[in-house]
Amino acid sequence: MAAGRFRRILVGFDGSPDAAEALRVAAAIACLDGGHVVALCVTRYGPTTEGTDSYDSESRKLQRLAETCFDELKRGQTPGDGVRTSVQVLGANHDNAGQVLTDYAAKHGFDILVVGRHGDGMSRRSRLGRVADAAARASSVPVLLLSAQ
Repeated sequence: MAAGRFRRILVGFDGSPDAAEALRVAAAIACLDGGHVVALCVTRYGPTTEGTDSYDSESRKLQRLAETCFDELKRGQTPGDGVRTSVQVLGANHDNAGQVLTDYAAKHGFDILVVGRHGDGMSRRSRLGRVADAAARASSVPVLLLSAQ
């Protein structure tokens, strides 16, 4: 991979405005090289690393919301932008979502992990948010933290 080229982009998606902004920015980055953006929805239930397929309503709702965000972004693309998108839902049981994101990014060969941050600003950790903080600390791939504000 050439320096600065991010063709395989993983976005942590939880349905928040920050996550929607992360999808938007990831798609813009992917347009530069015709990349692939994957929105990963980490839920308490849903397909787990053990391979079960018990989707709950939260999992289905997040998947539909991410697909809707991608559809809106694609309507703004010009022909030839060539960004591929997909949505994955992964059940984490009681695991930390940030760790699940970083493990998934490393295991599946992503070039960058994009995460929305939405803490309350009272401390360094809460300014990032729990998931973004965990991802920034644990990731073996570059992490881009974004805020919709």
